[in-house]
Amino acid sequence: MRNFILVAFLCAHALSWSQVTIPPNDPKSHPSYAAFLEAGRSKNTNARLVSAGELLETYPENSKAFGWVASALYGSNKPDDAVMFSKWAMAFDSYNPETGFDGFMYAIFANRSTEAKLFLENMQTVGQDQATMQRDKQALSGYVNSLANYPHLLGTVQRAKEMLSNYEEQSMVRAKATFESLGSSLGATYEGIAQNATAEKILADWVNAGKMVEEGKISRALYVDALTYMAQLSEKVNFSFGQKLEPHLEKIVFDQNNYLLGSRYRAFLRLARVQAALKRWDRVLASSSFMIDQLKGKAPSTATLAKTYFYTVMALTEQQKYDEAAKIADGYVNLLPKLKSPEYVAEAYYVLLRAYAFNKDVEKGKAIRKKAQEFLKIPGMGNQPYTSFVTNGLSTTENILGEGAVALTGNAYNDGVRLMEMKNYAEATKQFEKAREEEVKVLEGLSILAQRGYLDKFQRINGMLAASYYETQQFDKIYDVIESNRSYSLLNDKRSTIKQLPLKELQAVLGANEAYLSFIDVSKGTTYEGTYLMCLVRKNDVTVKYNRSAGAFADLLSDDKELIELEKEMAKNEFRQPNLDYLNGTKARKPGMFALGEFKLMTQYLRKHMEAKVVDGQYVYFQKEKMPDLLRRFYNTFIDGLEDKLQGITKLTISPEGLTGTIPFDALIDGQGRYLAERFEMGYIPNASLLYSLRKQPKKKFEKNVLAFGGATYALHSAPKAPLSSIGDLEKLRYRVREDLEKGLPLDYAFATFQSDEPMGFLEGGRHEVVLIQKKVPLTDTRLDEMMTENELKRMSRDNELGKYRALHLSSHASVHPYVFDLSAFAMTVKPTPVDGEDGMLVVGEVEKLNLPIDFVMLSACQTALGIESPGDGIKGLNQALFNAGVSSTLTSLWSVSDSGTMFLSVELYDRMFNKSMATSAALAQVKRNFIAGVYGDQTHPYFWAPFIYTGY
Repeated sequence: MRNFILVAFLCAHALSWSQVTIPPNDPKSHPSYAAFLEAGRSKNTNARLVSAGELLETYPENSKAFGWVASALYGSNKPDDAVMFSKWAMAFDSYNPETGFDGFMYAIFANRSTEAKLFLENMQTVGQDQATMQRDKQALSGYVNSLANYPHLLGTVQRAKEMLSNYEEQSMVRAKATFESLGSSLGATYEGIAQNATAEKILADWVNAGKMVEEGKISRALYVDALTYMAQLSEKVNFSFGQKLEPHLEKIVFDQNNYLLGSRYRAFLRLARVQAALKRWDRVLASSSFMIDQLKGKAPSTATLAKTYFYTVMALTEQQKYDEAAKIADGYVNLLPKLKSPEYVAEAYYVLLRAYAFNKDVEKGKAIRKKAQEFLKIPGMGNQPYTSFVTNGLSTTENILGEGAVALTGNAYNDGVRLMEMKNYAEATKQFEKAREEEVKVLEGLSILAQRGYLDKFQRINGMLAASYYETQQFDKIYDVIESNRSYSLLNDKRSTIKQLPLKELQAVLGANEAYLSFIDVSKGTTYEGTYLMCLVRKNDVTVKYNRSAGAFADLLSDDKELIELEKEMAKNEFRQPNLDYLNGTKARKPGMFALGEFKLMTQYLRKHMEAKVVDGQYVYFQKEKMPDLLRRFYNTFIDGLEDKLQGITKLTISPEGLTGTIPFDALIDGQGRYLAERFEMGYIPNASLLYSLRKQPKKKFEKNVLAFGGATYALHSAPKAPLSSIGDLEKLRYRVREDLEKGLPLDYAFATFQSDEPMGFLEGGRHEVVLIQKKVPLTDTRLDEMMTENELKRMSRDNELGKYRALHLSSHASVHPYVFDLSAFAMTVKPTPVDGEDGMLVVGEVEKLNLPIDFVMLSACQTALGIESPGDGIKGLNQALFNAGVSSTLTSLWSVSDSGTMFLSVELYDRMFNKSMATSAALAQVKRNFIAGVYGDQTHPYFWAPFIYTGY
């Protein structure tokens, strides 16, 4: 492997700083190919290797180029490296028997019989006529016999002879299997893929061929070849079918055990194109980051590595992770002088321009712009289709990089952003309206699941449109934009009777003393965050105002050591570098604005101040003296500007967006020193449509009141831990978890990977609260101790027993997983090994599959209201999963909860709901006020009562 890396570096180094030109379509017409042949004739091995390397950089996805490098390496007496490049050649054209022929010889000479067998079997899979088979066998046998006098090769030579002894027979078996199983895939046409029925049959044949692959009758390289060929055809004529290939491509990319790196990289190229087209940027980032990790020290060319950087930088930029994108871009720039493929160079300019411009790295951006402009001047370059990458990148970033006003590009969103920056709000409004109209047409033509990839851009457009409406004083249009922003959520599709609720319909269901407060993020797609428009709807009027962004936090953001330590901690948990440029004063913050990452950091900082831990039997709070000040700062930022419209309001329903969904509005302290929970009966709702649907749904009578689970015990999972030493291992684990969830398999190995040395602690208070609820509330059933199992809850769900109860109470541990969101779970009884296929952890994906036609669910656990930001869906986690499962209202938590405080809250809440017939939100408000007043003893701190937020009607 050491020689292979050295050769790759040598080839790349020889190409450094050379001029990019438009190459001929046929590599054999390239001047370097003539040089390659001439070097072979003159036996100049070094020149031959350099020429082959230049061809590979120029044609980075061409199998012949890989083969020429392999041949040059073999001629340079580097057979191990020749084998490696031959495997890449086979990955990009496994249907070429020459690749297997040459690879077999290189592998025998390199004393690597396993690889020799691999190449030979791929040759046999392809299939040849009788005369060709005999000729190839004779030639290979002659070569093997010529090595018989090499003592160190005796074992490999003997094994090679055994492989060749039944060459014709095995060729016929493998060729027959290929023809019968993969014939339709390898022979697929544009016309066939364009027809859904034909395409489905071709895919089914390919899937069924997997059995032959497992039996060794079809080579894995050819199997991947067939899949990528289908993906290539579908991209042009049947993209909806191409989406169905995504999970198959993804499986191959992450399967390190069964597929060679070259085949996995080739599958990655198609996978990333599909995911990027669907705008699934989190998936693009996952697969490209994984592939970068896999290629470390193993990339056959600079271009191969560059392609992974291209998708990584693009994904980070599209996710507005501009600082991270710029850091990866710095590494990408170092590859740029060595790239010979003009298409790869054009792609690089596109993402580098955007990454630097959006991160305000103006000087770096200008340097790349100069190179990009020179690139466009290359004779004939303007006629090449890939130059659109460069022109798009230039037009998108010209204003940011300081060239002032330019003509409109025709990209409505980009033009709107540039006009906004020039404060031409009227024209910007027109462009954003156009962009929104275009995006709605796209969304309406997609399936519900396919829409997910487009919602991030849709939300950016809506945020900018709302801001431009505000600047042009078209306030009456902003409510509709905000609600449109949530109209494509999965929850809305499943639960709402109206996709987007008109303002008058909302006002019709609001009480005289009730207000609905919704938010829209107008800073998405920019280099700052945390700036929202707030829309307060009352029975007879609407008020729209900006929040005050970072103004209330300016001193903390410039001089608070705790914030720096917290950012380091969060970065470690999120597998990223700390973003300390602003906090350390390296960069100048835009006045009154949060830099990227800072608003999230501040919300986490607030929740940290709300938590406590028990030390020697006493509650110890994190910087207790600073907590009231923080709560006032958040009040000043989000509520104070609306105070004149909140007079006389007694019930406030909040519809958050993004990170505002993690703020405990109940606990914010107003100018009079009062918690908002003291003034308002507070609730939360994803959008107005759901609020309307829930209030208008028929009232249901329930046979019983409460079904309460508690008293679970927790053992450590005994399954072997999955490898986790790199980002690549993490991505592989994420994929395995997703796949096993779809199959309904236990995830104990994943939980074992992250578990601590001690099992979760038994919650005595949680068990006691369940017992008290049963004593206090009639018609209550419990599942205690050994009965609190995942198996029992799922059984009751399957048997339609849960719908008998108005309320479901689950008391245990829970968490949002910091690394693998799919492992976010509520803990039931956990055994060392799965029981009847269940691992004891009720994960998000399992929750939303439950049958829960229930009025109210309380998750008496920690952080059950948290999750991940998901376009359209807000904070996606356990709470949203419950609504997807059919629940009408929930009580979930924003931070770690007190065992005793939660017992008081839940028992008192149920007493009011069922014994005093109070509405849930009113009952909760009364209980929280009792906490604040000290009715339940020394538990007045928000840690005890504020984490629980009510979501519902």
